[in-house]
Amino acid sequence: MNAQRAASRDPVERAFAGWGADDLLERLHEMGIPAGRVRTLDEVCTWEQTLSQGALIDVTHETLGTLTLPGPPLRCFEPSRQERTWIRHRPPPILDQYREPALRWVGAEAS
Repeated sequence: MNAQRAASRDPVERAFAGWGADDLLERLHEMGIPAGRVRTLDEVCTWEQTLSQGALIDVTHETLGTLTLPGPPLRCFEPSRQERTWIRHRPPPILDQYREPALRWVGAEAS
């Protein structure tokens, strides 16, 4: 299956090679074909929809200070519209923070 997909890629790339992203999106929309821009990570993190939906949360890291991380993939609301999403994000561990318990868990000795 992947070989077929790879073989089909060249004609598709040639077909779209002369198009700029904005022009191509406009043409696809004119034809009634749903399409959207693939955003960079920086664009996603500053995009109004990402911010308005609470898709990012801040956590405090012991040595790095405040870090912004992806929020919960699902959010839960009561019929009253009060949010009941369980958010228990923690910052990434510092180097070797969980070394001892991890080694014990796999039955290895700490050095």
